[in-house]
Amino acid sequence: MAPLARRPAAFALLACALLSLETAAQRPLPHPLERSRDWQAAVAAGTRTAAGKPGPQHWTDFASYQIDVELVPGSAEVIGRQRATYHNRSPEPLRELLLHLRQNLYTATAVRNVPVQITAGIAVDRVVVAGQPVEASIDGTRMLVPLPAALPPDGKVELALEFSFVVPEGEAPRMGREGRELFFLGYWYPQFAVRDCVRGWVVEPYLGESEFYMPYADYEVAVTLPQAWLVAATGTLQNAGDVLTDASREALAKAATASETVSIVGKRALERGEATRAGTDGKLVWRFQAKNVRDFAFGACPTWRWDASSALVGDRDGDGAPDRCLVHTFYRRPNAAWRPSCKFAQHTIEHLSQWLTPYPWPHATVVEGILGGGMEYPMLTLCGDQRVAFGQQSLIAHELAHMWFPMLVGNDETAFGWQDEGLVDFYTELLESDYWQRDRTKKAPSSMQQYGFYAAAGLDREPMLRHADHLQFRESYGFLSYTKPAAVLQQLARWLGEDKVQAALRDYATAWRFAHPTPEDFFASMNQSLGQDLDWYWSTWWTTTWTLDHAVGEVQNGENGATVVIRDEGRAPHPAFVRVRFADGTTQDAEVPVGTWLGGATSATLTFGKAVVEVTIDPEQRTLDVDRGDNRWVAK
Repeated sequence: MAPLARRPAAFALLACALLSLETAAQRPLPHPLERSRDWQAAVAAGTRTAAGKPGPQHWTDFASYQIDVELVPGSAEVIGRQRATYHNRSPEPLRELLLHLRQNLYTATAVRNVPVQITAGIAVDRVVVAGQPVEASIDGTRMLVPLPAALPPDGKVELALEFSFVVPEGEAPRMGREGRELFFLGYWYPQFAVRDCVRGWVVEPYLGESEFYMPYADYEVAVTLPQAWLVAATGTLQNAGDVLTDASREALAKAATASETVSIVGKRALERGEATRAGTDGKLVWRFQAKNVRDFAFGACPTWRWDASSALVGDRDGDGAPDRCLVHTFYRRPNAAWRPSCKFAQHTIEHLSQWLTPYPWPHATVVEGILGGGMEYPMLTLCGDQRVAFGQQSLIAHELAHMWFPMLVGNDETAFGWQDEGLVDFYTELLESDYWQRDRTKKAPSSMQQYGFYAAAGLDREPMLRHADHLQFRESYGFLSYTKPAAVLQQLARWLGEDKVQAALRDYATAWRFAHPTPEDFFASMNQSLGQDLDWYWSTWWTTTWTLDHAVGEVQNGENGATVVIRDEGRAPHPAFVRVRFADGTTQDAEVPVGTWLGGATSATLTFGKAVVEVTIDPEQRTLDVDRGDNRWVAK
C-alpha cells in the first residue's frame, strides 16, 4: 500500500469535500525516521530484515547456570557458588566474557542516579574459567573475565566462582528486605551480559533508575533457608516432596487444573508451624529449574499465605489441546485486595495468551512484599500491598504483562524502557477495562489523559528515543517510559482500529520470542503488519516533543450549505476528526486526512450541504490534542 502521506488529499473524507488548503505558512514536517548504522549493518548481514523480523542469519546468545545459594536471615547475608556456561552462538570467536555485578550499585563509590543504602556490594572470590584460575577485572557493576583460549563459534566455556553480599534493608531498587522476615532477591548473582547480533557486547553500568538487558539462559538453582520459610521463585520446584507437606502437595495437584482459588498454605498451617516439612539441622534446600528465561529471582518469608489456581493459555505445544499454567499468589494479609489476586492473575494470563501469544512457562507467580509498587522477573512478579481491589488488579495486570515484554520479547530496558513499559501500560488499560467491564469508547484511556496533563504543563521536554539513563529531567523517566508510549499506542488504536493494532503487536511479539528486538525492529514490524509506512508517526512521537492541536476556525453558513475551516495549530500531524450538527438534530462526521498536514498545510476547509449549528473536533477523544478549548464551535 502506498504511504499515507502520498494518498490523494480527499481520500479519507466522509461525505464532504476539501475546498482549499492554506499553505502560505508552511508547517515543519517530521524528519525521516533514522535507522542506526548498526541496525542497517545487521540487515545487510541477514541477522535482521528491513521488515522488522529476525533474518536468516539471526542468532541470540545463550547461557546456563547452576547456583547453590544460602540466605541467612539473621545476618541478611547471601552466600553463593555458581557454575555458569556461556554458549557462543555468534559467528566470531570470543577472547573475553563480560558480566554484571549489579549489587555493586550499593557501594559507596558507585555511580548511580537513585539514592540507595550503602553496603559493601558483592564480593566475588576465585574466578575459574575452563578449570584455570583467572584474574577478573571489576569496574563498578561490571566484570571482565579474560579467556585462557579463544572461544570459537558454536563453542562453550564454563566459569566458576563464589560470591556473597548483604541484602540491603527496605525498598532497595527492585529488591531488598523487610527486617529479617521478608526477603526478595533480584539481580543477586553475577550474570552474563547480552551479546546481540546488532551491537555485540552490551554491558552498560547499572545506575539504578533504568532496568535491565539480559540474555536467555537455563537455570538450576538450590536455595537453602530455615525450615518453615516459604520460597517463591522463577522456575519449577524440583523437590516438592522434600520441602512441602503432603497437604500442600495435594492442594497443588488440585490447583493445577482448577479455575477457582485453592489454599496451599493457610492460616492454620502457619499457626501450627506446618508451612513446610521439617528440615535437617533446621534448614531446607529448595531446588528449582527454569528453561529459557532471562533471569532468576526468588522471595522468601515465614508468614506468607499461599494460594493457587490455574489459567488456560491456549495451545502452547501445538498438539491441538488447550494447555494450562499454575497461578500462585503469596501474601501476608488476606485483605480485600489480596484475596482475589489469583483471579486477577488468571485473567491477565488468559487474555494476554489470547491477545498476544500463549504464555510459555509452567507458572505465573505474584509475591507480596518489599515494594510499594511492583517489579517483574521471569514467572515471578513482586507487588506492593494495595488498598483496593482495582489497584491490585491493575498492578498485577501490569506486572504480569511484563511476562511478554520484556521476558518473552527481550528488549533492552536499560536504553529504551518504553519498548516494554509502554506496551505493558497499553495492555494494562485493556485488561482493566475488560476485567471491570468498562466501555473503552466512552472516554479516553488514562494514559491519554495523563499525557494531556504533562504536555499542557510543558513537561514533555525530551524525546522518547533518548537513552533512559541519559535523560535530563528526573520526571521524564516515568513519562517517557510508561505514559507517553502507551498514550501514543492508544491514539494509534483509536485511529486505525484496536483490532489492527493488537494484531500488529501480536505479529511483533510472535516474531521476537526469546530474542532481542531494537526500536528499529519495532517500528518496521508495525509498519509491515499495519500495511502502511508510518515512519512519520514514529518520528513525530518518538524523536520530537511536538504536540497535536487542532482548532475550529471560521464557520460560514450560506444558502448552499456551510464551510468549516479546521486549523492545525500544533506541529504533530494527525487526522482531524470532525463532527457537525445540523438544525434538525442530525449529525455528520468528516475527516481531514493526515496527508493534508504532511503536505505542509496549516488549515483545511470542509463543506457541508446545509447549515451547521455546532462543530466539534475529536468528539470521542481519539487524539492527543493538547488544547480542547478551541475544539468546539456553536452557532449564536
